[in-house]
Amino acid sequence: MGAKTVTIAERDGALLRHARGEDLDAVDHLTVEGYRAIQESYVDLVGAETYDAVRHEPQLSWEERKCAQNRQLFDTHPERLWVLEREGEVFGYVTFWLFPEQSYGHIDNNAVDTDAAGQGWATFMYRHVLDHFRELGLRFAHVDTGLDDAHLPARRAYAAVGFDRAVPVVEYWQDLSLRNAGSTPAD
Repeated sequence: MGAKTVTIAERDGALLRHARGEDLDAVDHLTVEGYRAIQESYVDLVGAETYDAVRHEPQLSWEERKCAQNRQLFDTHPERLWVLEREGEVFGYVTFWLFPEQSYGHIDNNAVDTDAAGQGWATFMYRHVLDHFRELGLRFAHVDTGLDDAHLPARRAYAAVGFDRAVPVVEYWQDLSLRNAGSTPAD
């Protein structure tokens, strides 16, 4: 007997619901497709040599590492991975973390199938996650994203659901094997 379906919301014949184990392959696919441009942008920005040398868990490809994040969360907190489903097909997902002792929730990995992009599905998911945070009595919500062009759709969707306090962050890298053109000789 399959797991009980916990439905969060419905829209246009689609369900936003708790994920089930049989959804994880679809979530993996959406993760790889949804994060590919972001990954490529990051590698372009830091440089392939830097990325290859310093990446986390170098024994894993970026796809394996990103998919593992969702699977590990599902293993420990399956109720924190929600999927969008229409006609038996998963076409979007969102994950989140809860920090009740600090009164906040964090929206984490998420993606929508490219065929459904631009139709408000991401904001639909985020609104329901934020409502869930409110129902739990949390005061604050957090999400992080990049400032590069690959993250522009994410930034727009987060702003659309009310995220209004951006903290700009710059990540600097340097190849120490190259002479720093901006350095000055010691006095």
